Amino acid sequence: MESKFTKRVLFMGVPDMALIGLDALTFAGVNIVGVIGPKKTSNTYKMFKNFVSNKGLNFIEYDSLSDDELINTIKELNIDIGVVFSFNDIIPKVFIDSVKDGIINVHPSLLPKYRGGNPYSRAIINGETQTGVTLHYISEDLDKGDIIAQETCNILPRETMGTLFNRTNMIGANMLIQALKDYEENGSLPRKEQPEGEFVTAPNIKDTEVYINYEKSAVEIDRLVRGLNPFFSAITLYKNLAVKVFKVTVSDYEDTTYNLGEICKIEDDKVYIKTSSGCIIPEIIQFGGYFLGDCADFIKIVKPQLGDKFSNENT
Repeated sequence: MESKFTKRVLFMGVPDMALIGLDALTFAGVNIVGVIGPKKTSNTYKMFKNFVSNKGLNFIEYDSLSDDELINTIKELNIDIGVVFSFNDIIPKVFIDSVKDGIINVHPSLLPKYRGGNPYSRAIINGETQTGVTLHYISEDLDKGDIIAQETCNILPRETMGTLFNRTNMIGANMLIQALKDYEENGSLPRKEQPEGEFVTAPNIKDTEVYINYEKSAVEIDRLVRGLNPFFSAITLYKNLAVKVFKVTVSDYEDTTYNLGEICKIEDDKVYIKTSSGCIIPEIIQFGGYFLGDCADFIKIVKPQLGDKFSNENT
């Protein structure tokens, strides 16, 4: 497709988010003169390099974003503006300064809320009903650069990390295309300073955070399960084996006979696990190396009993 744009754009990103962004921008005809992706040490390096090469774009290798050789390459490309669709490294000032009109980042939250590496999971786990996408200028401080534009979207009742990831990426790609059109026409973009203060953040998920804690309510556990699906998975332990939980149903069933984490009711195709408020009924689970299936499979193959305990530590 013949380019509709004349401004020279540098694209920076890592899969999977970068695949969506780069595909959308090239389809729109953005004049991308260089692409910076994962380092050679990344397991996505070859795949992304092939993706870029198949589009006939200039894939730029690097070891460090502050290397003189890379900075000279960027300057020689005479880039007008840069765009970022998810990136693993902090972009240093010397690199930002090598791009004429700065670098735009697509961040999947309504900044200044949820700065950090995983706004998708954190918003769902925290029970938010709305999130959105922010276009902002890259600065030396992570996710604190001036805001260009924002768009709000609702978090749906059964939203997962995966569905929110897909929806906000498409929103972000469309916002970025519009911003580049405005930049093409006006030679600049609006910028608004982010407010100062303390705001909820979105750090990457730690390994210890994926374990289900039955001292929480069934509603909270459901949010954890949805907030980790599918890029991670919630984990619980049963008979000292890991059970990955991908989907649960929340039940208000209560039984004072059993302790937290214990099976308090079994039906033909349902197992009720007691929490601090209500029960969770696992719907899609993976039990050790035995199977990936539904609760009926779990009952048929594993034959759980009333009082059997699920926990977040070996018992």
